[in-house]
Amino acid sequence: MSQRLVLLGGSGFIGQSLLRFQAQGRSGKIFKTVIFDPQPPEYFQPDLFVQGKIDDTEKIAGLLTAGDIVFHLVHTTIPSDASRPSGEEEKENVNPSLKLIDLLKKSPVRGLVYLSSGGTVYGEPSERRPISESAPVNPGSPYARAKIKIEKAVQGSGVPYLIIRPGNPFGPFQELLNRHGAVGRIFQALVKNEAFTIYGQGETVRDYIYIDDFISALLLLAQGGEWGQIFNIGTGIGASLKQVIAFCEKISKKKLTKIYRPLRGTDLDYNVLDSAKIKARGWKPEYSREQGLRKTWEYFTGKT
Repeated sequence: MSQRLVLLGGSGFIGQSLLRFQAQGRSGKIFKTVIFDPQPPEYFQPDLFVQGKIDDTEKIAGLLTAGDIVFHLVHTTIPSDASRPSGEEEKENVNPSLKLIDLLKKSPVRGLVYLSSGGTVYGEPSERRPISESAPVNPGSPYARAKIKIEKAVQGSGVPYLIIRPGNPFGPFQELLNRHGAVGRIFQALVKNEAFTIYGQGETVRDYIYIDDFISALLLLAQGGEWGQIFNIGTGIGASLKQVIAFCEKISKKKLTKIYRPLRGTDLDYNVLDSAKIKARGWKPEYSREQGLRKTWEYFTGKT
């Protein structure tokens, strides 16, 4: 019998990328997939779609079966939404997640995979070196603080769990399914001859990881059964926004129109993840940053 994956918020970038990855025969095994989301999936279809919000725990309870792996991919805000009151994070993200966790305590699921945020929860590191899972968290925004609150609730629930702290995934469909993500916005601006806004001077460094590598890591961990763990998923190699823009211009043979704005309070100077822990489980990125950018440009130009 195929393992069932229940993707809460699965109509977004991560969920749709997982279904694309499986449709291309790259997942290693065939999963039964369920998407539970307010919006129907637009590009890749699961075996079952159920419409609903994460706080509709009665509907979720009726959906779950023994042995399911539940992926919590829902978050209504993005890191740059710093002006939103913390109370909105509690109402929209923390409280519904706590209700979900209470439900899962009574459900015969195999485990919960919670998508946190490696890009925000650690804050600004004291030195420029990749950040491991054992580093102290220092959330500097309502978004990051909400992620940490949910992490702690997951850890104290008694439900088998994996907490995933991703770097900056990028790739096909991100610009259509996600409100943030520099790479998709850069390529979109190049295709449409629009301006791209840079906060600061483009010196902020991030851990950009091609989405297929992120999905392969996610599925490896979900199948591995090492519950009760936190894993970073990144490349361990940083790149400044300026470097990413330069490469996007090179492969597109176009010049990006840039608008410069002051850095925002949520903008970290440096965030690169140490992913030695998952690499010790046999995973490594298949795509270099440059290869991932080329694949993403091919998607934008209709070559794939």
